[in-house]
Order: sequence, then C-alpha cells, then structure tokens
Amino acid sequence: MRIPHRRPRLLIAALGASIGLMTVIAPVAATGPQPVTIDVVNTFAGDPTTGTFTAVGSAVDSGLICPVGTIVDTRNGFAGGQSGRKLQILVIKEFTCDDGSGTFFIKMQVHIDFATGETFTWVVLSGTGAYGHLQGSGDGVTASLPDDIFGGHNRNTYTGFLN
Repeated sequence: MRIPHRRPRLLIAALGASIGLMTVIAPVAATGPQPVTIDVVNTFAGDPTTGTFTAVGSAVDSGLICPVGTIVDTRNGFAGGQSGRKLQILVIKEFTCDDGSGTFFIKMQVHIDFATGETFTWVVLSGTGAYGHLQGSGDGVTASLPDDIFGGHNRNTYTGFLN
C-alpha cells in the first residue's frame, strides 16, 4: 500500500504563493517615497506672484513630476508680524508643467524670523492630469537673489519626498 506524500504539493503551493506575493509587492515598493528638490524663482512684479521651477531627483527621473514649468501663487494669508520679529505666511502655489502633463498644488507654511531668515514646510494638496494622485511633503529655505535690490525676486528651494 502506498502512502501519499503531501510535502511536495505543499512546497509547490507555498512557492507559487510566494512568487505571486512578490509580483504584487515589487510594484508597490518601486513607487515608494522618492527624493525631490524643487528650485523656484519667484517674481513679485505683479499680483499674483509668478515664476519658474526646475526639479531634480529620483522623483523626476521616475516620472512622478516633470523637470520644468511655471508657478503662480493662488492664495496668500499673513499672520503675526505685530512683534516686528516673526511672521507666518500661508501660500498656495500652482505648478504647471511645461510638457503639458498636468498641474499640482503645493501649500507652503512660511516661517519668517526677521533676525535669522525664512524657512518653510510644504505639502502637496492636489493635482491634475498625470499628477492627480501625487502626494508628498518636505521643508525648504528662501534666499534673496543678487538682482533682488527692490524685493522683486527670490528663490525657494524645496526638499522632500514625493510618491
């Protein structure tokens, strides 16, 4: 009388399940948070503020966002400043990609300390086109530009992660 061996069948089933799981997990791991640096040159020549941006990092290399485009401030809100030492500014920026792939909106919370300078935190709010599901956040710094004699330009450097 022959006794059936179930171990080979169980081993094959477990191996098949493992391979199936890896094919599901691998794409998810590939789309995890990816580093990005976005450089924005703001022009304060009118209302609203406009400008240009360039982006670098694996978030650009993988196609999460485009490498160049334009910006426009869609909302500004000021708080504080009464002390003459600190000020908070809430800014919503619309980033439009030059390649026509879509737009994305970033909320900046700007922290101005008149003694030490300007820093900010940022988060992606929403997007259109290829950026409809874009998520991410980070922080940044603001610097004056050499031609910024009358406060007409500055540079924001955003660092963070997108997915």
